[in-house]
Amino acid sequence: MMYSVDRNEKWRSICGDYYDWKATMLPESPYNFDYSRTLTMKLAMAVPDGQGGSRVLCTFERALDYIREIDLLTREIPKIIYLVGWQYNGHDDRYPAWDEVNVHLKRPQDQTARDSYLWLAEEARKYHTTISVHVNMTDAYPNSPHWDTYLEKDLISRKADGSLLQVGTYNDLPAYQIYYKNEWESGVIVKRIETLISLLELDRAGTVHLDAYFPRPNAFHDITQEEESSYMRRTIRYFRERGIDVTSENFAHLRNDPFIGLQPWCWWFDQCDEQQFLERPAKLLSGAAIRDYSQPGIPVRHDLEFLFGAGVHGEDVFWDFDKDAPSEDWHQLFIEQICTRMLQYQYLNSLDRIRMDNEGDNRVVQYSGGHTVHLADRSVRRDGKPLREGDDVLFPALWQERPELIAFSKTGYSQKLWYLPPDWNEVNAVDIYLITSDGLKEVKLGHPAAGGQLELSLTSGAAVSIVPSERDL
Repeated sequence: MMYSVDRNEKWRSICGDYYDWKATMLPESPYNFDYSRTLTMKLAMAVPDGQGGSRVLCTFERALDYIREIDLLTREIPKIIYLVGWQYNGHDDRYPAWDEVNVHLKRPQDQTARDSYLWLAEEARKYHTTISVHVNMTDAYPNSPHWDTYLEKDLISRKADGSLLQVGTYNDLPAYQIYYKNEWESGVIVKRIETLISLLELDRAGTVHLDAYFPRPNAFHDITQEEESSYMRRTIRYFRERGIDVTSENFAHLRNDPFIGLQPWCWWFDQCDEQQFLERPAKLLSGAAIRDYSQPGIPVRHDLEFLFGAGVHGEDVFWDFDKDAPSEDWHQLFIEQICTRMLQYQYLNSLDRIRMDNEGDNRVVQYSGGHTVHLADRSVRRDGKPLREGDDVLFPALWQERPELIAFSKTGYSQKLWYLPPDWNEVNAVDIYLITSDGLKEVKLGHPAAGGQLELSLTSGAAVSIVPSERDL
């Protein structure tokens, strides 16, 4: 991979200084996406089979089938999907190398696996989906084609006694911590990034996910965690200079700097302090699945997810890891997660967080526009009128140009009365459509909506799209 002298000189000047996001409450430079209102997920593609080959979970061709159905089930919400195991033989294989697309994922009609990846990325745009990849910038494996280079150039961190710093074992191979300072100053990381961008046209995607991106001290060279973090900031800024957002796993866990204002979104959202949610706008940082790493077992904080919203993982929906097989009926589980998690996430993230009242199970978060979220009865209200009661929801689909509401019920109900949004006061009738993986199916046209209220009946697990009717009553 060749890159220009101008770029080679430019990367050396990128600063590793801490970014003080509190000065502006804005990111250091604008993000390419509003992650606080974008469905951001992973899709597992393959893992090494332990015999030198690849165990395929999802081909590029099958991935597009998922993407089509996801787009229909989510009513065309903007989406980012990171592919996991797209390289070599699959997930956690051959790092730090990113030089080869997994040949086992290729379409038969394409000449190369890269062609198939680029085909998927282009086709996915038709379904409001940005395709990018999940990579690892922390681990180095002995089976990597770059292993000898990383040893020769002293690009792997060491313990005080000079032995290599092992941070885990994956695919039955030891994983060693990359020495970020030397990797940056040698120029190796920039060459690797440029190779990845060129291989996958990643600058078109505008986003990438860095798995388990953690700084660790290099005791042998007397390099602190803080100094290694400064080189992580340089690397993130380099991606940003190339027009690519960096998302990652965690903000705070194993980090001395959460990179607020540099990293917009994380996979395991480890912000577990209510005051931090109130102080940090969702547009600055958000994520999927709030986990408390300070507690035994790393529990998911369902209370904070409800009070402040959390995105959808997605990855565990399509593949049943317990049965080691594709999920038999992922559609129903997925639509439930979208309606009970993503709808609330995108809606609450459109509001300002004002304060939290009470304690424990009686906590209530006050939002702008007269909105409140009540943990005790798991309700979301606007001026005291419910948008959610338990697992019954009726939220606006804010991403749609035309006014649209989405209703869902986990257990079903009959003749439930909902209040419509204030800007629907002049709506006298609505059209109702069942949301399915085959598209919208007509339920009732011209259903009356009198006095800003709507009487609705739903069967268990049903999600419907509700739009103002063009028919007169």
